[in-house]
Amino acid sequence: MNNRIVQLRKSVGWTQDEFAEKMGISKNYVSLIENGKKIPSDRLVSAICREFNVNKEWLQTGTGNIYNLPEDEVAAVVSDLLEEDNPFYDLIIDILKVYQQLDSKSKDVLQNLCKKLLEARKQREDD
Repeated sequence: MNNRIVQLRKSVGWTQDEFAEKMGISKNYVSLIENGKKIPSDRLVSAICREFNVNKEWLQTGTGNIYNLPEDEVAAVVSDLLEEDNPFYDLIIDILKVYQQLDSKSKDVLQNLCKKLLEARKQREDD
């Protein structure tokens, strides 16, 4: 989690002092967290998620989307993907149809593949 906190702080151009002040903690505590010597409290994790609009699962585990999308934005993304003039429309529909036809073992294999891909991406981001 420490690398993701550094990534967030730097993405908005904040120093450790600015981050500490905004989060209501000491600069020393920020340094200890970023160096992996302290684990942030649940309260701090919630404050970071609220301040940066960050997905709590991503912050804690590195999985999922980095940012929370507002529900209406999620609906807009899905709607755009499913517009018939979208060049990927037919492909998306075919993927959904084929996935629905798979047996549960095949679905498990695909889900495990996706989890491994996310873990590999997380590892690259943490390095």
